[in-house]
Amino acid sequence: MKSQIGIGIPNPDASCVLELASIEKGFLPPRLTTAQRDAITRPALGLTIYNTTKKCLEWYLTTGWYNACGDNGIAIIDSYICTTATTGTMVEGTRVSGVSQTITVNVKTVGSYDISATANGVTFSAKGNLTALGMHDIVLTATGIPANYGSHTFTLNTTPVNCTFSRVTHLTVTGAGGGIWMAYNLGATAPSASMSDQYGGYYQWGRGNDGHGDENSATTSTRSPTDDPGHGLFITGNANWQITVNNNLWQTVKGNNNPCPDGFRVPTSAEFEGEFKAGNVTGVASAFNSILKIPAAGNRERSNKMEFRGSQGRYWTSTVTTHSNYYRIGATSSYIDLAGNRANGLSVRCIKD
Repeated sequence: MKSQIGIGIPNPDASCVLELASIEKGFLPPRLTTAQRDAITRPALGLTIYNTTKKCLEWYLTTGWYNACGDNGIAIIDSYICTTATTGTMVEGTRVSGVSQTITVNVKTVGSYDISATANGVTFSAKGNLTALGMHDIVLTATGIPANYGSHTFTLNTTPVNCTFSRVTHLTVTGAGGGIWMAYNLGATAPSASMSDQYGGYYQWGRGNDGHGDENSATTSTRSPTDDPGHGLFITGNANWQITVNNNLWQTVKGNNNPCPDGFRVPTSAEFEGEFKAGNVTGVASAFNSILKIPAAGNRERSNKMEFRGSQGRYWTSTVTTHSNYYRIGATSSYIDLAGNRANGLSVRCIKD
């Protein structure tokens, strides 16, 4: 026995009690003024009317009548999670584009919202209506021009409950060869006159920025069967951190496992050579005194031993020959080395695409 009723349709959908179908006429719900609507005793959840005063379709929720005209009351939010997701990269002095911060809100009372947070010349904001109770994501879009590099804290304008999130603004420099580079190593936070403050992280060739580049990250000797190990452990003991070598990693700004911020990538061997020749870099001292202030960060050997800190710089490139190529900076020399073991942790200096 069917439990569905169809008007204008012989086979109503199994999920409905009543289905109406017509190519000439529409469905007309009860039409009430606001006063008549408010006179309804104990309206049921989901009760729907057309409000002739507001000229809006309305439906009843636990917190009152809600409409599609956008003149609802302000939403009441119990709690916020301000670090749900991020997109985009901010660079000092450059107008932001494609930058957002996703937050999660717990809605107690439905209604409109107008949320924003401003710091360092940048505003993250969003407006809209929350139509259901519970947890919902809101995407705050950034506008403006970052005034200064470094990490900055953004505080939501919501009261009495608010929360904060931090976003980093990067500093770039134009190198002697004309390329636009990050002003400090990947993993460092800002330029510094101290070489040791500029060391940054130590990354295994081809891996993403998953936490393994921290010099104190924990280790494992288990090689990864895929391009993404799924953890932030430094993989020790072998020449390669992967079971099967993949030469296609790190090849472009959108390439697999690009560890650099959005819009940046690992430079090629030719780009490193061109920059160092143009800047007359001939060793550790001239590298750190160059426009890029390249420090002699040494490397984290695949046995998990730190080597050559303060005496050599070893920088990955995205170029692959027989091995992965890296740029070696000695006391009085600098050149491309063609035999980099991919499980070694080396420095990365990102270049703008």
